[in-house]
Amino acid sequence: MKTLPISLPILQLISGSIFISFAPILIRFANVHPDVAGFYRMFFAFWGLLFLVVVRKERLHYPGKALTLLLLCGVWLSCDFMVWHRSIGLIGPGFSTLLGNFQVFFTTIISYWLFGERIRPSFILAILFGFLGLLLMTGFNFANLSGEIRVGILLGFATALFYSFYILTLKQAMSRSALSGTSAMLIISVSSVIILGGLIQSRGISFAIGNSASWWALVGVGVLGSTIGWSLLSAALRVVPASTAGLTMLLQPALSFFWDVLLFNRPTSWLEYTGILLILAAIYLGTIKNKDSQ
Repeated sequence: MKTLPISLPILQLISGSIFISFAPILIRFANVHPDVAGFYRMFFAFWGLLFLVVVRKERLHYPGKALTLLLLCGVWLSCDFMVWHRSIGLIGPGFSTLLGNFQVFFTTIISYWLFGERIRPSFILAILFGFLGLLLMTGFNFANLSGEIRVGILLGFATALFYSFYILTLKQAMSRSALSGTSAMLIISVSSVIILGGLIQSRGISFAIGNSASWWALVGVGVLGSTIGWSLLSAALRVVPASTAGLTMLLQPALSFFWDVLLFNRPTSWLEYTGILLILAAIYLGTIKNKDSQ
């Protein structure tokens, strides 16, 4: 029986999700100030993206409105990194990444408020699944959790909110131009480097990196996650159906949690694993659209 090969866009989607799944792990390994990690992450991403733009001979022309929106994307992404990297330090890379993927709910709600987009019945089910999964992971009494875990969870939700603003702003920017995902991300990386660098400087935080292991971790998250991974995803998402993309991209939070358990010996009960499955199901339901809205 002949086996059909995996299409190139699906392979790009899978590969991109795998690369990005290592991002929170590398941030944890870097063991530097959360904002410094964000700065170097985008600093190295800038050089990787610039290399791709030059190799592909992409034309860098940014219409005024699109450029403004891309710079604003850098603001949202900087805020996202500031809260997400702190959440990683408090509750671990796996759990913080799952919470960050709750952005699908915030994005839908904000789109409803701002653009009048329809909220489908499956979205309500997705929210119920998501919060039931969260309760199975944390326990049903939030007050019993340590202050550190509670702050980490709240920062995880803040990550999702800022990433929603980033996604919606990026969508507006891309709709106003014929920019490639790589050239758009190039400007976003410049904006993020300036914002995070200015913040670090104003607070008197050192840019110094303690050892070579931290350097390699930061280079890895910038090149593997924010350059290669994002470029693969942006190329695939142009042609892969939304439902297929949503299902495939669940690899990213699932693998991030798996790496957390494997590499950092995160203790995880069967109730927590059940919660993870519910959250992943919720994220998938939150990404699919009705046929009449596609």
